[in-house]
Amino acid sequence: LWKEGKHSGQEDMVKRRDDAIRHWNDMRPLRDGPVNPKRVEVTDVEAMTAEIKRRSLEGGGDDVGITALRPEFIELGVDLPHKNVIAIICYEDYAQALEGPLAVEVEAMEAYARCADVSTEIARYIRDELGYPALAHHNGSFQIQAIPVFHEVGFGELGRHGSLIHPELGSNFRPGFVTTDLPLSYDAPIEFGAQDYCLNCNLCRANCPGDAIPDDFITTNGIKRWLTDIDKCYPISRFREAYCHICIDVCPYSYKENGDPEKRNI
Repeated sequence: LWKEGKHSGQEDMVKRRDDAIRHWNDMRPLRDGPVNPKRVEVTDVEAMTAEIKRRSLEGGGDDVGITALRPEFIELGVDLPHKNVIAIICYEDYAQALEGPLAVEVEAMEAYARCADVSTEIARYIRDELGYPALAHHNGSFQIQAIPVFHEVGFGELGRHGSLIHPELGSNFRPGFVTTDLPLSYDAPIEFGAQDYCLNCNLCRANCPGDAIPDDFITTNGIKRWLTDIDKCYPISRFREAYCHICIDVCPYSYKENGDPEKRNI
């Protein structure tokens, strides 16, 4: 599996970024593979679910959630004949935001590479050792709508900035997924007050250089959603040299809920 390098100047950072991108692209052919014909009968779904979560966390994930794979979770035009989706997230170090846009981009790409490693290994385990179809989804090839899956598996609440806010990781994480027919038990959405906080906090909106974050929200199935203006966001976040991460960087949950107990009371 791919390992992180060390910080040693801008040239090294660019190499780390490019190596990470190359890594998860190289993992693409490993997303799927032959299924062991000797299927393991799952007699205890809860125990199997616990095993999948244990392997995901020990493999490098920071949280794992599972739910039924619904049509609205799948990219348009993609056929995924699986019953379940496993969501795995890897923490993205908030401290890198203090080192500038390139450091943020490197951290993001390396987190994506870790997600590729974890999701690929879990899919391989399910196919090779348990005998069930399983397909890994990561930044080398994404066919899953991340945000609605995040909400459904109980990773947190939708924030004004358009990302999901996790109660421990804030919005500083990247995703990988596995779709499979392996019988598993499901997690459920949670509430911990993030959306109520967003109603009275305008930090992301006030600091967005593209003025892409709305003031008002819509409600879908009882869930508040602030819809980022993609036409305004993308020229700032993707089509310039400096990688924009400002909406996440200024979010109070990014630094208060980032795994550092000393910062949670700031």
